[in-house]
Amino acid sequence: MEELDVVQLEHYNYFDELYKMFEEVRLTKRGKSNNRRGFPHYHGAIFGMVRPRFKYKGYNELSADSKRFPLIYEEIIRIGNIICPFEFKSIQVNKNLVCPKHVDGKNLGMSLLVSFGDYSGCNIVVKDISYDANCRPVIFNGALHEHYNTDDLIGTKYSLVYFS
Repeated sequence: MEELDVVQLEHYNYFDELYKMFEEVRLTKRGKSNNRRGFPHYHGAIFGMVRPRFKYKGYNELSADSKRFPLIYEEIIRIGNIICPFEFKSIQVNKNLVCPKHVDGKNLGMSLLVSFGDYSGCNIVVKDISYDANCRPVIFNGALHEHYNTDDLIGTKYSLVYFS
């Protein structure tokens, strides 16, 4: 797959258990302090390997959310190993986030976004094409292509973004 392509994969039925797990925990409220200008307040988490925020010494470590929710982390990794055709290091989780137009300037290579839950609307738009990512992963280079969600979310939506 070339870096410039946007690809939508087939429908997957792997998300029921993860949905139940997310509904039983409270994800961290994110907002103005998350350094993402224009993003609304939302609940989310980061799983996998991350650069330590206050003590970066040239290495990555397992995220605080991965340590806080080890069973969720294991399930996210299990799903990623099935649906993601490239190596990933981190997974961003968003609950009911309607993303404004942005690029993920610090990401390296491709990203895979998939959403699930009891919701409708809130499609991902990449290269002026709208994709329904509800259990159908969309792969694109988030550092190269501006992307956003349509502003028509109804219900409860979780999104996973696998990236490096």
